[in-house]
Amino acid sequence: MWYQSELHFLENILENMHLHVSLLQEPYENAEIHDFGIRKIIYPEIHYVNYIKNFCSSCQEKIIYKAYDEFLFNYLILRLPEPGNCCLLVGPYTLVPWDTHMILDKAQEFHISPEIYPHFRDCYNKVPLVTDSSMLFTLINTFAATLWGSMDAFSIKELHNLEPIHEAEEKYAYSSDELFHSMEQIEQIYNSENEFLQIVSHGQLHKIEMYVNLINIKGTELRLADRVRNAKNYAIIMNTLLRKAAENGAVHPVHIDHLSSHFARKIELQTSENGITLLVKEMARKYTLLVRNHSLKGYSTLVRKVLVHIDTDLAADLSLSAQAKLLNVNPSYLSTVFKKETGHTLTEYVTGKRIEHAVFLLNSTNMQIQTIAQYCGIPDICYFTKTFKKLIGKSPTEYKNSILH
Repeated sequence: MWYQSELHFLENILENMHLHVSLLQEPYENAEIHDFGIRKIIYPEIHYVNYIKNFCSSCQEKIIYKAYDEFLFNYLILRLPEPGNCCLLVGPYTLVPWDTHMILDKAQEFHISPEIYPHFRDCYNKVPLVTDSSMLFTLINTFAATLWGSMDAFSIKELHNLEPIHEAEEKYAYSSDELFHSMEQIEQIYNSENEFLQIVSHGQLHKIEMYVNLINIKGTELRLADRVRNAKNYAIIMNTLLRKAAENGAVHPVHIDHLSSHFARKIELQTSENGITLLVKEMARKYTLLVRNHSLKGYSTLVRKVLVHIDTDLAADLSLSAQAKLLNVNPSYLSTVFKKETGHTLTEYVTGKRIEHAVFLLNSTNMQIQTIAQYCGIPDICYFTKTFKKLIGKSPTEYKNSILH
């Protein structure tokens, strides 16, 4: 092997990470899938030599296979550029720690007797945990680039079972009836999903509740052993889809990014499936509300820029002259266009937004009224009080007292 030193270096690093590395070569007599004996427990008649021979002969060159089997063990496999069917197999490993509940579920799935269960459980407890999968994938990708010339010379393929690839394809093949039934089910799922996202992109709060009440993360496909991590991944996907729905609703990216980042942080703080389900429902409502409050549909590019500037910093100088200078347009032209598209003068619109924000701060904080006035861009407390009472019907103090009583 011309790459012997590179392979040896890789093996040393992986073994220091407590990962088992197997070189599967013809005639495979001493080769084995290093699975801590779990296949022998489930399939006592398994013939490892034939099993490995069939698997390696089906692996293609210049592909890294990321596989997880029916036991939820993870492996990385690639075919080496050697005569015959020579494969490098890394694993098994897990990306999440096993818990007793998950192991018991698997024992029930495979009809493990109480007598055999301790041995079955030990197999899971021996599987090393990889806490930083990015490092592992970087090592394998770098080694593959050495073998095949560059990062662009190979691809990555996922396998949902560690078995001969052609057999896996046959296993998941459908009959004609099954195929059409599966297609109908998938079409229904996608149609419902598209309808749901369309409601969000139109800001239809009156419709979103019907869909929110149907959200149940516990019913989603379990792709990982850790149910909470599985639910978090689903929530991350939903956050991305809802981002795109808000974008389709003509919400400026500055608002979308703020909300998306907020939910990304909240997702990782969750500790239960129920908590994540409630969070996803909150996400659907908040993104719909975002579209309703910040959609720029129907506005010209010029007016969109003004509206985003106003929403982004209410404490800034938002006068007509300042906005016109910022956008390098004639103030009179900007005033005309803004009034035509929004139905309000720029001053009226800015004042309304500032008082709207003041109401929000009075409802959600214990800030002093003078401080709230400054946050809303109206530092003159007398003018702030007068304007607030004109639009709300109460002075800021009266409004605050009405909340408290």
